[in-house]
Amino acid sequence: MVKKITLLTALLLQGLYGFGQEIKFGVHVDPFFSFLASDYSNVEGDGFNFGVGLGVEAEYQFNAEGNYALTFGADFSFNNGGTLLYKYGGNILPNTDFDNRSDFRNVNGDVPASSQGIPLVAYTRINYRANYVEIPVGLKLRTNELGDSYMRAFFHIPIVKIMVPVSAGARIFSPDASAAGFLDDNDSTRYGIPQTTGSVTERNVWNDITPIQVSLGLGAGVELTPNQDGGLRIYAGVYYHSGLIDITGGFGDQTRFFSPQNPNTPIDEFQDRNPRNGMHNIALRLGVIF
Repeated sequence: MVKKITLLTALLLQGLYGFGQEIKFGVHVDPFFSFLASDYSNVEGDGFNFGVGLGVEAEYQFNAEGNYALTFGADFSFNNGGTLLYKYGGNILPNTDFDNRSDFRNVNGDVPASSQGIPLVAYTRINYRANYVEIPVGLKLRTNELGDSYMRAFFHIPIVKIMVPVSAGARIFSPDASAAGFLDDNDSTRYGIPQTTGSVTERNVWNDITPIQVSLGLGAGVELTPNQDGGLRIYAGVYYHSGLIDITGGFGDQTRFFSPQNPNTPIDEFQDRNPRNGMHNIALRLGVIF
């Protein structure tokens, strides 16, 4: 029995040593632009955010040449999100406390009784900005050296990321018009909460951002090895990620959306929906593997 335990221990140590020999570490920076899209026809993507991601990554290479590798790491990304145009109004941010309820108008044009969960009018635009801590896991495939160029192509597919929001803000732009004037009221100069000549205040909407996000992505690019094989690698690639869960209220109840106020329609139309507002990122990744 002692011999068996000794042998198993030796095999385990040898395996761990071999595993350690095949691990490479790297760092990267990802300038990106992010946008939102909805599966509900009355919610449309209407703008994108510029952001940046920073991360560290480890590769477990399955062969000495590094043609196949499992990747895992930790990232921090700033300013994810984008702008959504809500053609129908409603209680779009039900969990957010607004510090000045008089700045807002509800679907009836009245000041709401509560400063939380204020219904917003039709044609409201909301620019969401969220920062995430991310845990990515992926599979990286590499070609052999391309001739004598010291370059190799790589394909990072698939990549699954678990994303947790650490902060989130939103700028809200809503029509400043009478109730009868909301129909087709798309004059961009009349938007803003509060309605001032300066910049629009960014509100803390972390309570309305889904507390966990899962994204699926892929990437491709080239690596340059300036020294001996297996040494320092510099790489650049283009990456795309798509969020699988609604960025706002992914686990919440349905929202009652009200149609624009129309003087020719005395009774407003409404729809109870829980749309999936998906987040999409396109990034340029620049990195180094040691």
